[in-house]
Amino acid sequence: MQALFVLALLLAVVVLLVTEKLRPDVVAMLALAVIMVSRILTTQEALSGFSNPATVTVACMFVLSAGLQTSGLVPYLGDRLLRNGPFREGVIVLLCALVIGPASAFINNTAVVAVFLPVALRACHRSGVSPSRVLMPLSFFAMLGGMVTLVGTSTNILVSSMAEARGIAPFGMFEFAPPGVLLFAAGTVYLLTLGRRWLPERVRAESLTEQFHLNRYLSEVVVLPGSPLAGRSLARARLGERFDLEVLMILRGERRMLPRDELKLAEGDLLLVKAPASALVQLRDRAGIGIRPGRHPDDADLRSADSVLLEAIVASNSPLEGRTLKGVDFRHRYGATALAIRRHGEDIREKIGRVRLRVGDELLILAPRAALGRLRDQNDFVILEEMEVPRVQPVRALAAGAIVAGVVGVAATGLMPVAEAAVIGAVLMVVTGCLPARRVYRDVDWQVVFLLAGIIPLGLALERSGAAEQAVRILLALTQGWTPELVLSLFFFVAMALTGFMSNNAAAALLAPLAITCARELSVNPRPFLIALTFAASAAFYTPVGYQTNLLVYGPGGYKFADFVRVGGPLNVIVWLAAAVLIPFFFPF
Repeated sequence: MQALFVLALLLAVVVLLVTEKLRPDVVAMLALAVIMVSRILTTQEALSGFSNPATVTVACMFVLSAGLQTSGLVPYLGDRLLRNGPFREGVIVLLCALVIGPASAFINNTAVVAVFLPVALRACHRSGVSPSRVLMPLSFFAMLGGMVTLVGTSTNILVSSMAEARGIAPFGMFEFAPPGVLLFAAGTVYLLTLGRRWLPERVRAESLTEQFHLNRYLSEVVVLPGSPLAGRSLARARLGERFDLEVLMILRGERRMLPRDELKLAEGDLLLVKAPASALVQLRDRAGIGIRPGRHPDDADLRSADSVLLEAIVASNSPLEGRTLKGVDFRHRYGATALAIRRHGEDIREKIGRVRLRVGDELLILAPRAALGRLRDQNDFVILEEMEVPRVQPVRALAAGAIVAGVVGVAATGLMPVAEAAVIGAVLMVVTGCLPARRVYRDVDWQVVFLLAGIIPLGLALERSGAAEQAVRILLALTQGWTPELVLSLFFFVAMALTGFMSNNAAAALLAPLAITCARELSVNPRPFLIALTFAASAAFYTPVGYQTNLLVYGPGGYKFADFVRVGGPLNVIVWLAAAVLIPFFFPF
């Protein structure tokens, strides 16, 4: 009964993760709560996920990645490489592979893509290349690069830690490298040849207002003589509350002014507003406002010497995720106005203040130039335009690079476990000033930390209850007579299919106990199964929602779900078949 209960809990967790009814970390905490209440594990065992070396190591790796990113070294190197354009499309893709592959082997993949996304877009713009021909390969290179080393992605660290807890030797820093490098090379060849033919070529509109289909929501209205709004401040006029519109710009004679609460309206003021037609009719009838027909403002009307129009993407670990623009008081928090939201290719223009934001959502933002510094210093979203590449800080960059190299070197030579090296490295990042202490708490992706802390005990419960053994026996009964190589190939396929629709860390944590049990039931070395799991959990090429790097490029590339299936699906097959051959070769049963 206990095994059946745990299997039912596992099924519920998988369904919740795939359907995204709740955030992954919330699902993990719910599973943890159920395990504690059911007494399947002791309290100490149930809470062991918080002290697990994988959880601590992953948190510290976020700090190390942030230290490198803050120094400006990574974006500076990428921009220097892609600056001397224009380049042909294939050259841009190849250069992305040469930079992003090695970088993602040692730095958090999502951070690498977030840093290089604006750089790649600038290179595409200078070279006249459609971003849709470059950005999907950019994401795939980061995922493939993460397969090369132990610290390439948090999934590798997690599986290594779970293996060590079960008496299996942990992975070495470069143990993945031989098959990982070959898989990266195979993926690169595919993306430069056959994969390029299937990449879409979508021309982005020159105007951001056209891209977001915002033009018909923008209008010019005039404050008529005798209007009750004349002499009132914007705060007292309460136009947003009364008429469901937003004032974006005020033209008074030759002056262009961004709206401020204390700014008083005057007769003859020309207001550039964002509003549906029904709101304009109410405004005309009740507020003494005249509508200027026949023209919809565009980017040129919004941009001025004092204002800029920006496109931004909600980043991983952003405090905006799951919250509304109104809830975070977006205008006062960032000194800017959000005009529209694009999610998975669909534009949202009305009542956007009430929309709960997700990672990968694109925002069209109108901001004062004076607020650019504030926007540049935050990491809540990735700015795609109007931002210069941060200047590299030589001393800080040298120190950050040395710390990361030291962590990798010490862990690779076995002088200390990777968890200890990561903790020391994270502390040194702060002590040396490479990363301000206040930024540590902001740059750690706490969603991943709590996801690991909640899912790891579920894997332990699968073993303790006998559920893992029962599930594996059913699998082996269905594959009776199969060789270990064929069972490994099937296991890889199942893990790869799951990670396309749920967190790669969750997929790895849930399947690791099954991988170990499967190997023991077959009386073979469990290492090939664990290596297969790490590779498969990072192979979410065929869907835009399985990996955060895909979400980041989804909107800027103008992609559709079918694009990932068409281009990423064959890459999944290549990685699957190649891994089925390479893993047993480098890690014999």
